[in-house]
Amino acid sequence: MLHLVTNDNRVLYRSEMKDLHRARKAVFVDELGWGLRVRDGMEYDEYDDERTMHIIGFSQDRDVAMGIRIRPADDHSMLGDHFTAFLKPGGRPFNDGKTWEVSRGFCRERGMRRPHLMRKAACMLTPLEVALEHGVDRYIGFTDIKMLGIYTQFGWKLNMLGDAMPYGEGDGVAYEAEVSADVIRNIRQTWGLPDPAHIRIDKLDDAADIHEAAEAFAAQNSAYLPLMPPPAVEEPARRRFSRVPT
Repeated sequence: MLHLVTNDNRVLYRSEMKDLHRARKAVFVDELGWGLRVRDGMEYDEYDDERTMHIIGFSQDRDVAMGIRIRPADDHSMLGDHFTAFLKPGGRPFNDGKTWEVSRGFCRERGMRRPHLMRKAACMLTPLEVALEHGVDRYIGFTDIKMLGIYTQFGWKLNMLGDAMPYGEGDGVAYEAEVSADVIRNIRQTWGLPDPAHIRIDKLDDAADIHEAAEAFAAQNSAYLPLMPPPAVEEPARRRFSRVPT
């Protein structure tokens, strides 16, 4: 189950958001060795503000298993602030009101069976769904070139905004990803995902927390049951969808 967390419902995810930032620290700082800002064991930066939205998936133990950060790019962006050298001149401006940025994408969930792939596909589809609802027609981002195959595997339609160049941890590239009803429909049909592929919890009703609320929602909406956390498996780290440097 993929949860959409915005400034409006973030209060329901207080502990889960702390877990998300701890997971980001574990992935990007401890595992990948990036020199990022860490506070109280959690990774934050200037793009974690009230405009930011997070897509989060949890394990059976209610740990953060995957996450992606999305944010409008009309005021500032990681790509525009830190990676301009990777951009070809004369490109479309980021502050056109129809461009969002995707960053800090990661997945710690192992497994390549259908349930695991469906959850990963839902994690890739949800940013497109949310952006389209807001009239956005593209994402911008920066990634290691080794990850481009992951994006296309799950159905993203990419266009490179510059040439691949070394960025300190390998070769990286700036890209834009199309946000359109056609792309969303193709991903949904390919992976058999519900519409939408995520849930947004704005109130708990009788549930004790967002996890119980998600379980209750899935019990009443069977199309979401395949996206519930599957049992943990041990598979080679090289097959993990975890190293998504964005």
